[in-house]
Amino acid sequence: MKLDTDSMTASERVLATIRHEEPDRAPCFLMGIPPYSKCFKEFEDREEHGQLDEFFDDEANIMITPMGDMTLKYFFGADLEMTSIGVRGRNSPTYLLNPDDSLNPDPSAMIALPKGSEGRYVSDGQIRGIKILATGEQYNWYLDGFLKKKEDAIKFYDEYGWNADMPASKANVEAYEEFQQRFGDRMYLIPQIGGQQLYESMWVIMGQARFAYYCRKDPDYIHRLVNDRKEAQLHILDEIARYKPAAVFGGDDLGQKGRPLMSPDAFRTFFKEPYREIFVKIHDMGAIAFNHSCGNMTELLADYIDAGLDGWQSLEPASLIDHAALKKKYGDRFLFVGGLDSREISFGTTESLQRHVRVQLLNMGIGGGYIPGPTHDFLTETPLDNCMVMRDAIQQLGKYPLC
Repeated sequence: MKLDTDSMTASERVLATIRHEEPDRAPCFLMGIPPYSKCFKEFEDREEHGQLDEFFDDEANIMITPMGDMTLKYFFGADLEMTSIGVRGRNSPTYLLNPDDSLNPDPSAMIALPKGSEGRYVSDGQIRGIKILATGEQYNWYLDGFLKKKEDAIKFYDEYGWNADMPASKANVEAYEEFQQRFGDRMYLIPQIGGQQLYESMWVIMGQARFAYYCRKDPDYIHRLVNDRKEAQLHILDEIARYKPAAVFGGDDLGQKGRPLMSPDAFRTFFKEPYREIFVKIHDMGAIAFNHSCGNMTELLADYIDAGLDGWQSLEPASLIDHAALKKKYGDRFLFVGGLDSREISFGTTESLQRHVRVQLLNMGIGGGYIPGPTHDFLTETPLDNCMVMRDAIQQLGKYPLC
């Protein structure tokens, strides 16, 4: 797996990139590899039939670490991985929704859903869809907010706990340090703020229309919800600081196709200063702050950077982002992560996928500061062979100097 021409370890490669130095080659970051995806199933099948023995014959490729099994991510080419710290879970009930929108109080109702069936359920203030796949695995998605009224949301949090009042998970410093010492030549570990997104985890309890309504009619209510999540993130960062990280990964989906999900004025009014507090705390621990955001949030980027953001992960081509223009404007001080089109990875040919990787490397990688990878989790239809083409293209075409 490791190229003979590699002259840096994964840790050195990632750290050089976030310092805006040119590494030996561009490092790769992968988000999720869902167990129901085609590439995951094909990997298991080829492993079972001995078709990946060349990879598994090298003991160094077996990444059983104190922070979990990273072998699959390493096979797919990851040079870095995230370890998440969140708050301890809220003990709010989960209810299946009946067709007439009434709540089914039977806790076994969801467990009893047969393969191939679909349903809706209420969890943590959201209405979500669920489908039981033929394999028995669950596929879930967001549908709407369940706590549309202010009084219902406040009653819910008063009863089951506000985010800021829930204790943060503890940082496993010993395991983190052992990972970096024993496995840092192959993969670098970055701590992640789990959940508690200021915007994304807030509007989903009420829906976008009610979020816009309360921004206009009761802005203090929106400030209260945002600040509750900000305080929870600050508590999480107290634990993350124990790792003495070089970077901290966060997230908040702020974009859609072609534009943000909110106006720049709304971002400045409700989110910019809370984010500034979060980024100051990250910078005070000697780390950079880079966040995931689906969609196109380019219009918010100047204010986001002014608040202290150091990098953006996702960079979906499908959302009409001009990657070359962003690099030209912010590239001397900003980290770009992702940028590889999920449509191309799933449905492209070997030639078109290699060409796409090369274009994005040239768009964002000149001078360093770019970590290529899929914009999000691998899609369900993504074939293993295309994942391997993407991996090899990053490792071969991403050698510096890029040309």
